[in-house]
Amino acid sequence: MDEVTLALNVAAEPDPQRSCGSCTACCAVLAVVELRKPMRCACPHQTHGGCRIYADRPASCRQFNCVWLRGGLPADEAWRPDRLGVIFDGFTRATDGQPQLTALEVFPGVFTSDTGATLLRRIVDDSRQELTLSYRDGRIARLMPDAEAVNCAETTSREIR
Repeated sequence: MDEVTLALNVAAEPDPQRSCGSCTACCAVLAVVELRKPMRCACPHQTHGGCRIYADRPASCRQFNCVWLRGGLPADEAWRPDRLGVIFDGFTRATDGQPQLTALEVFPGVFTSDTGATLLRRIVDDSRQELTLSYRDGRIARLMPDAEAVNCAETTSREIR
């Protein structure tokens, strides 16, 4: 993973060349109102092979398309959220019309691992955009695009309320 470009201006719809396949990373991290599934809890329909109700999944599941699925990360399946350990979501905030980039931790500790911290720092530095980090344990932190910023591990240890 020497070179990564995270495209922030990708379509809202999935890239026709990509599919979720057996990836269930969002099933373990995102809330699903229709199923009363809280954030950071596994969905009861999640299996090793994918989602048991994928064809009939709720609207909130249908409407979510991660940055990898939308073509904003390299097509190599090593970048798929269940393999990378991170789900990237990019959207425009309704409150102020500004772009928002969020990384959701799929596997605890990914953000502070050497590979994860390096990747997050590179994405922030290359995009020159703030990255919101959502940890599996519920913490939220921000990684700022500042060459002089504190390293990723120290930055992510600060909780934002």
